[in-house]
Amino acid sequence: MKSKWCRGLWTAFVSVWALSSWAAGGYHLTVTAPDLKNAKMFLGQYYMGKLYSKDSTLLDSKGVGTFASKDSILPEGLYVLYYSDSRYFDILLGRDQNITVKVDTTDLPHRLQFGGAQETRDFYDYTSFLMERQKKNAQLSQQRKEITEQTPVDSARLRQVDEASKVLNDEVTARQQQLMDRYPDGMLGLFLRGLTHPDLPEYDIPAGVSNPDSLKRALQYGFVRDHYMDNLDLSDERTFRTPYIRNALDTYVNRILVQQYDSIIPSALRLVERSRGNAHCFQNVANYFLDYAVKSTMMGIDKLTVELGYRYYLSGAATWADSTLKANIESEVHKIETSLVGMKAHNVALCDTTGRYRNLYDLCGEQITILFFFEPGCGHCKKATPKARDFYEKYKDDPRINLIACYLLEDEKEWRDFIKEYHTECFTNVWDPKRTSYYWHWFDTSSTPMIYVLKDDHTILAKKIDVESLEMIAKYELK
Repeated sequence: MKSKWCRGLWTAFVSVWALSSWAAGGYHLTVTAPDLKNAKMFLGQYYMGKLYSKDSTLLDSKGVGTFASKDSILPEGLYVLYYSDSRYFDILLGRDQNITVKVDTTDLPHRLQFGGAQETRDFYDYTSFLMERQKKNAQLSQQRKEITEQTPVDSARLRQVDEASKVLNDEVTARQQQLMDRYPDGMLGLFLRGLTHPDLPEYDIPAGVSNPDSLKRALQYGFVRDHYMDNLDLSDERTFRTPYIRNALDTYVNRILVQQYDSIIPSALRLVERSRGNAHCFQNVANYFLDYAVKSTMMGIDKLTVELGYRYYLSGAATWADSTLKANIESEVHKIETSLVGMKAHNVALCDTTGRYRNLYDLCGEQITILFFFEPGCGHCKKATPKARDFYEKYKDDPRINLIACYLLEDEKEWRDFIKEYHTECFTNVWDPKRTSYYWHWFDTSSTPMIYVLKDDHTILAKKIDVESLEMIAKYELK
């Protein structure tokens, strides 16, 4: 699936700059902006999709200023020159960092002139070329819209527009390839490769397949899932100094992958492994997925927290993680690792309203079991309990399903008063007055109400769901 344009139109204003050596390996960037006399100009750096201030200079009475160092060069990547929050242009820094740029602020990004580094000039020429082609493509898209809205459709004219659009796409692809060939190891080559996708292969579906279109779509999805990120070098730190890397990861995780934990987790781990050739890259990708796992509300994705925790952070592979971070991750992992979706629920023994301790498995429904962990003082529990009761009233005589409500505290009067007040006698009400079951170790009850759904083999089908989801689950599982 080759990208004919871009992985996304990165900024409203597009321009360039390249990195190089000056004197004994330093950098030297001279900016001339005659209409910004005595103004301050800033140099910003993209990193992991965000923009950070890197340097600044005060332009003189002629509008001339310099960013320079004789001792070191700037890391290769995409940077930004800006003089206000809304007036800026992108700069590509490659190996050659001896650069001049003349700025006409009345017509950015078109009125820029670059001197010095060839890679810088090639990048600016490419962005100018790209903007021109995008403008033409927008005009063709409008023409196509107008043609298709007419009755009858002018097929000959429609073909002409489509052919013209293909020519533009082919021109952009050819220009990209030309520059990637010219700078195979340079920042410009890496930048452009990251904007393209591998070509989608043709699949020959064998004769006699009952659903050839479905099979072809499945094969195509499998290819995109496995190769969408191929042209992004996750072990090269320069990749993380582009404006699109964060968006590329977000798009892959949230739009390309099937939104299920068993699809996302192996793909996420595969990308983390690809980043391990560079310590900073490894840190960026591992931290990205840890943050995603912790913040996501997707059911079952907490398994990714466990996988990342043990593989990288608690194993010592994540050398950047300090003792506080590791302690926090260890605490989170231990809290959730015994009650992940797909695992078999532990057969804890809990006390019912008659004072008898019963094993969880003996209380389960024939097909599904709902575990409802609650505290009477919890405001969310007070709202959820009546909804859970109304739901279960319809199923209370059905042996295929049971709802077990587990009181988490130790005040028997509070527990029994709650049952009476909320009329939850239809539930199987249990608690653990002697604290012998260690249910808090076997089930994550860190927030309430906490709802689990178990299958007939006592494996966890769902967890951390709301009461409204129970009806849908019951209808599906009991059909």
